[in-house]
Amino acid sequence: MANSDRQKWNAKYSGKAIPSTQPPDNWLCHAVTALIPGRALDLACGLGHNAIWLGRQGWRVDAVDISEVGLSLAAQSATATGCSSVTWIAADLDIYAPDPSTYDLITVLRFLDRERLPSLIEAALRPGGTLVYETFAQQHLTRSDNHLKSDRFTLLPNELPRLFPNLAIEQFEEVDLPDRSVARLIARKPAI
Repeated sequence: MANSDRQKWNAKYSGKAIPSTQPPDNWLCHAVTALIPGRALDLACGLGHNAIWLGRQGWRVDAVDISEVGLSLAAQSATATGCSSVTWIAADLDIYAPDPSTYDLITVLRFLDRERLPSLIEAALRPGGTLVYETFAQQHLTRSDNHLKSDRFTLLPNELPRLFPNLAIEQFEEVDLPDRSVARLIARKPAI
């Protein structure tokens, strides 16, 4: 991402109030129900509602986003809810490099970077670790409520699992939800 992305997202979040408690994404709740909390990495976390929810479930979360303004609001929201187990990291995902084999869980919701994220995620997951990924499918572009300006932010049919050839796919689906059309993936890094 370029500095222009940082400026765009900082401008989007500037002047906003501390977010009220937002529910986590349903897909994330479904995906982690049976997992034992450990270390989690939430990439492109935005205002942090999923990271805060994970923290409240017992996960130790590193939440990464390019917007310092958004992360400041997320941190204030976490404090207001008594969640202290999230570390907020302002970083450009084009250059961010988490420690290898560190995370039991990595989450990505509504963000796509085909070039960088797959290798970053595969390296950062511990053996046996889980990836939970949901982002826009190409079908979203045909919706009347579409807000995306480019098809480069959407996945082709059946593309998401192909981005992670070294992970074991546990669940994959492409669905039309009331507010978006998405591809969803739960995958696991093979244990050694």
